[in-house]
Amino acid sequence: MQTPIFWKGSLEDIEQSVKSIKKGKVEVLCKSAGNRNIYLIEYGERNYIKHEANYSSATGAKDLKCYADKTQPGYVPTVLLVGAVHGGEFEGTVAMLNLISLLETGRDLAGNVNEDILDAVKGTNLLLIPCLNVDGRARVPFDAFLDKDYETFRYYSQGTWKDGSLCEWPDCKAKHPIIDHVDFLGSYFNDDGINLMHDNFFFPMAIETKAMLRLSDQRVPDVTIHLHGGSNTTSTFLQTRYVPSFMNNRIYELAMQVKLAAEEKGCGELFQVCSQETNADSYPPPSFNLVSACSHINGEMCITYESNQGLDDENQYTPEQIYEIIMILFAETCRYAKDIMGIDTEEESE
Repeated sequence: MQTPIFWKGSLEDIEQSVKSIKKGKVEVLCKSAGNRNIYLIEYGERNYIKHEANYSSATGAKDLKCYADKTQPGYVPTVLLVGAVHGGEFEGTVAMLNLISLLETGRDLAGNVNEDILDAVKGTNLLLIPCLNVDGRARVPFDAFLDKDYETFRYYSQGTWKDGSLCEWPDCKAKHPIIDHVDFLGSYFNDDGINLMHDNFFFPMAIETKAMLRLSDQRVPDVTIHLHGGSNTTSTFLQTRYVPSFMNNRIYELAMQVKLAAEEKGCGELFQVCSQETNADSYPPPSFNLVSACSHINGEMCITYESNQGLDDENQYTPEQIYEIIMILFAETCRYAKDIMGIDTEEESE
């Protein structure tokens, strides 16, 4: 299966996209462990939030305005989209580079107009990290797992142990950092062998993790989506662990909104709604991961999205289907962020 013209997701593609930006703002969020640039791109008006306490202290004071007063006049709902936390899960990166093209030129990388997403983004402060794990991305010599077999997928995702055998999931998480235990370091990890999803969040090891947590704390996005790839899963959200139940109810609400929007566009089968509640009673307990940490540092929604990756296996999506459902996700996430902040999206679009 050949990748279509809009399928751009390499580090070189990111650099070209960044150089083309005129309407947005670009900064280097941080340098990776391998000294590569990780970019933050911003559209819309920034909120300058004065923190009089951190989130934990504000909850202790029973007044979250001490941490982030979002009732101030002119507050703009903020959405943060994070691509390729695992470097070989590049579907979100592809969608984000197309979104940047839409915001800059009115057309995506295939030359298509998408008025729906341009309308949804209006009135938001949009923060984009096309690729958080640039080190891992650099280890994958192609731009998609479309039509790739299982062994190729595992090799470039998790790498190989010292004996040459594949680092299968979830055993690839049994050593952390993994760098001294592998022959080939897969794209899950930065150049120090750290899986950013499972850093030690009270004592972060990775500069990428520190930058992600700092951004979440400073900008307090109303909704954050971490874009992952889940082999040939039916694209879906994962409920966030160790957050208040109202937060998972909101995640479920957004999932329902994405599902309905997909059904209206005739592609409802591409998205599966997550469970309404998460089960934290199992043993071993579920992990407290990067998504949990971001949600705890600022008290807002942070969600894992698992994309179908188009492998040569059952439930294979085409690149067009992968792209279509992620763009619907982007649009509905922006609308939901405005909804929870009390902005009438229908009135705004008139």
